Amino acid sequence: MKNRLYTWITGIPVILLIPYLFTIIFNGLDTALVNRSPDVETCLPAVISLQISPDYELETIKSQAVIARTNLYRRIDNNETLFNILRDMRDTLQRTYEIDFFPSGVYEKAAEDTKGQVLIWQGELKLIPYHQISGGTTRDGEEVFHDKEYAYLKSVDSSGDKKSPEYLNSSYIAAQQMPKELTIETRDKAGYIMELSADGNPLEGEAFRQGMGLSSANFTVQKIGDKFRFLCKGKGHGLGFSQYGGNELAKAGSTSQEILETYFPGMELQDINSIFTKK
Repeated sequence: MKNRLYTWITGIPVILLIPYLFTIIFNGLDTALVNRSPDVETCLPAVISLQISPDYELETIKSQAVIARTNLYRRIDNNETLFNILRDMRDTLQRTYEIDFFPSGVYEKAAEDTKGQVLIWQGELKLIPYHQISGGTTRDGEEVFHDKEYAYLKSVDSSGDKKSPEYLNSSYIAAQQMPKELTIETRDKAGYIMELSADGNPLEGEAFRQGMGLSSANFTVQKIGDKFRFLCKGKGHGLGFSQYGGNELAKAGSTSQEILETYFPGMELQDINSIFTKK
């Protein structure tokens, strides 16, 4: 696939960005950020480009733009600077900035079309998680974290994910890499494993799946010969916004607002300026 160059600045011809791009390539992101004073709207297209494919529908990418903006402003509201937030993303951003003078404009359009829009819960900015493909139902935040703080993350139907060619996938792991006894102890209502027992030791499901390189914690396991076969549903942690499921809604004609209402029922879409004005 052709490499893409994702720009920081919406609406500026790429040729004008060449000096800035060379600053990033040769001197690093820190120097580039010092030479410019970034703001959230300026940087948002680059941030979105790290999170979602440009091949998705515009309304899906607009949904991701609102999520990304909400997460950025939440960190800023917690006294982090945008400079430090972007510096945390430095390694990924620098891998993304590859020379190609024909960038996709879909990220810029998504940011512009949703300018200032964020999701709030009871007047507050919250962490808004997202993942690639759910197991057919997203997870309940309060159940997963055992904390009412995450009650705004409701479990919702996302059956459109089942259409994905990557909805089901298998991973095989050699028996010598596995504990002698592996037992699934508990699952949440969406089918994701909450806790396992490995040779009598408790393991958290999401930590196990990440450590073993599995696509999700919604899996079954079977020993076949000298290997264990993990059959996983979906890709990612299953909380919040399912990008594939959201894209199926977009294909069916849903707007970004309708998509966000589906995945975050009870949350409100507001302009960030109205929220910060109240503080």
